[in-house]
Amino acid sequence: DFTAYADVCFKEFGDRVASWTTMNEPNIGALASYDVAIFPPGRCSDPFGVTKCTSGDSGVEPYIAAHNTLLAHASVVSLYRKKYQVSG
Repeated sequence: DFTAYADVCFKEFGDRVASWTTMNEPNIGALASYDVAIFPPGRCSDPFGVTKCTSGDSGVEPYIAAHNTLLAHASVVSLYRKKYQVSG
């Protein structure tokens, strides 16, 4: 999962990385994938998609994706603070 991946990154590269970020523009993934359908899995509902929408719910799915993205971010931040952050 994402937290395990981040743990490996912190462990292997922590001595060479001064600043970390969990995700760049997390809203773009949710919106482009589940609202306007330009990223996989390409789900949307009319009238939001840039192409003909055949499956999805643009009123709900982007929020679910964004919620889960924020949960993943929070989990990684918690891991970093507990295990890797140097207090000082």
